[in-house]
Amino acid sequence: MNIGDRIRNLRLAQNLTVTQLAKRSYISQSYLSDIESGRTAPSLDKLNVICNTLGISLSEFFGEVPKLPAEIIKLVESAKKLTEDEVELLSRLIEKITNRTKNG
Repeated sequence: MNIGDRIRNLRLAQNLTVTQLAKRSYISQSYLSDIESGRTAPSLDKLNVICNTLGISLSEFFGEVPKLPAEIIKLVESAKKLTEDEVELLSRLIEKITNRTKNG
């Protein structure tokens, strides 16, 4: 797992800039950029702060991560905020779109 890529994908999924995540995590923008680019690795404490800022635990951060485009990750993160009814509605919409695409 590339820690920098994982942080970048989670940040982008929440529509955060490097500057915004750095400020919210109380770290410098250049340090966060270095982490995301792989030039440096964060300490466990700093990674925990970043994860807390992103709303995930360290175990979620290191959990199984499917190789998905940033836009799909963004959709999933957004869907986590929906009510049960909204999830059902979204599910039906996606089903209709994919069926329409299959049928021509």
